[in-house]
Amino acid sequence: MKKSFLRVIQLLILCLIFLAGLLGIIGTNDGPTTHGAMKVTIGPNGPWILTNDGAIYEYDGSGWIQKEAPGTATDIAICGTFLTILTKPDAQGKHTVKSRDIFGSTWTTYPSIGAVDVTQVTCDGYEPVVITTSTTKDVYKYYNETQNWKRIHDGATEISVMNGRLFYIYPTITWGNVWSRDVDGGFYTHWGEDFVAHKIAGDANGYPWVATNATSNPLYKWDTKNKKWTFGFGSGPVYDMDIQSYVRMYILSDPQIGGGGYTLYSHELYSGGWTTYSLPSY
Repeated sequence: MKKSFLRVIQLLILCLIFLAGLLGIIGTNDGPTTHGAMKVTIGPNGPWILTNDGAIYEYDGSGWIQKEAPGTATDIAICGTFLTILTKPDAQGKHTVKSRDIFGSTWTTYPSIGAVDVTQVTCDGYEPVVITTSTTKDVYKYYNETQNWKRIHDGATEISVMNGRLFYIYPTITWGNVWSRDVDGGFYTHWGEDFVAHKIAGDANGYPWVATNATSNPLYKWDTKNKKWTFGFGSGPVYDMDIQSYVRMYILSDPQIGGGGYTLYSHELYSGGWTTYSLPSY
C-alpha cells in the first residue's frame, strides 16, 4: 500500500513537470506579431513604410521586404534612389539625418544643423529637406553642391516636396494654414483662407492634397475651377500621407494595429477605390 502511494505521488510529479514544460513552450511561441506602419513614403517601385518598432520595409508588389532592422529610424523619405532617414535620438535627444542607396550601401551621415533637432524629413530630388525644432520651426534643405544646409523657409509643422515645389502646413491657423512655393524661393501661394489642415502631400501637377484632424472623411483636394477646397475620398483618420507623382495617394489610417502603428491604404488620384495592404509580421 505504501509503495503504491509513493508510485502515485511520483506519477503526479512527472505530470506536473510535463505540464510546466508544455506551458513554457506555449508561452514562448505566440507566433509572429503584425507591425503597423508609422510613416509611408514612395520609392521608385512603390511604397516603403517605417513600422512601429523602427524597422523599414519595401513593398515589392506581393509582399514586404525588410530593408533595415527594428530600431533604425523615426522618419523616412526616398530621395531619388536614396533612402533617407532620421535616426533614433542619441544620448542628447537629437536625431541624425542619414542616407544610403536603396539597393544597399554604406550610410552617409549629414552634418547637424547647429544646436537644433530635426522632426521630419522629405526630399527635393536627391536632396533632403527637414523641419527643425527652432522656435520658428524653420525648414532647411541640404544642397549637394555646397554640401551644407540652408534655411529656406521659417514656419512649418508638416512639409511635402514634389517637382521642386514646397507644400507646407503653417503653425498659425488664424487665416488658414496651407501654403506652397518653389522650394528654393519665390512667391507664396495661400490655398484657401480659413481652411485648417493637419497633414499635406503635393502632387506632380503642383496642387496640394490635405487631411484635417477629423476622424471621418478628412481628405480634401483643391478645386482648380472654383478655386476652393472640395471633398476628396472617403476615409478614416489620416495619420500620414504621401503621393506618387500624378498617380496614387497612400495614407495610414485605422484600424490601429494592436502592437502599434496603422493600416496602409492607396487610392488612384482621379478614379477607383481604396486598396488595403497587408503588413509585415515577424
